[in-house]
Amino acid sequence: MKMKRRDICLYIGTALTGSLGVMKNSNAEAWVMDDGESEITPIYTMTHTDGRDFTFVRAAFWFWEAKKSVKLSSTGSITVNGIELKGEGDSKGTFSYVGNIPLTEGELTFKLVRNPSRTMAHSFDLPKLGILEYPASYRPHEPIRVPVKYVPPALGKTTFDMIIHTPQRAFDLVSRIQGDYLEFMPIIKLPLPAGTFEATIFKQHRTPLRDISDASKTGWAVVSNGKKFKIEILDSK
Repeated sequence: MKMKRRDICLYIGTALTGSLGVMKNSNAEAWVMDDGESEITPIYTMTHTDGRDFTFVRAAFWFWEAKKSVKLSSTGSITVNGIELKGEGDSKGTFSYVGNIPLTEGELTFKLVRNPSRTMAHSFDLPKLGILEYPASYRPHEPIRVPVKYVPPALGKTTFDMIIHTPQRAFDLVSRIQGDYLEFMPIIKLPLPAGTFEATIFKQHRTPLRDISDASKTGWAVVSNGKKFKIEILDSK
């Protein structure tokens, strides 16, 4: 019988892992049930906004051979600082785990239990923003220079981004390091209304898990820390 390309890929994935048949999902959605043994890829995200007393966290796990997300079994769990995250599906049929973790000066520690004998833990710090002065105004399509105390990361990659929230749309700007300044530029040049609006600058750090421990060969963590402020959009004419 001639095999289709998709069937061939699934067959190869089964041969490599030897356990795709154990990972099953009777609902035919975009997730599979964890068998506790196959290699899965964790993706941890942490998002904090200055002034809030919690950090939003999300944990997702992927089984790449099947191109599906992973739902933990009844013996599995994922916690952050001892708080168990709640599993939820999304509109695409994938599965992840979310929660709000009380703000702490210490680390955020994800502890994954796949079965009683197989656990892994990874810890992360919220990045310090280091913004010395927030911009008071912005003339559309021109760069914004923001003084910053920037410390290059020892591991991973760090970026700074800005969002200006107007009634019509969210306006995104990306940055580059220019010595002691960040220079923000719009991703797309769009018309902006004049007036005073809320904006957010956030610092995002991405770290491959293999760089910080031997617990996981794949996966990564994305930690974001942001602050809201008011900015005046000047008339561009």
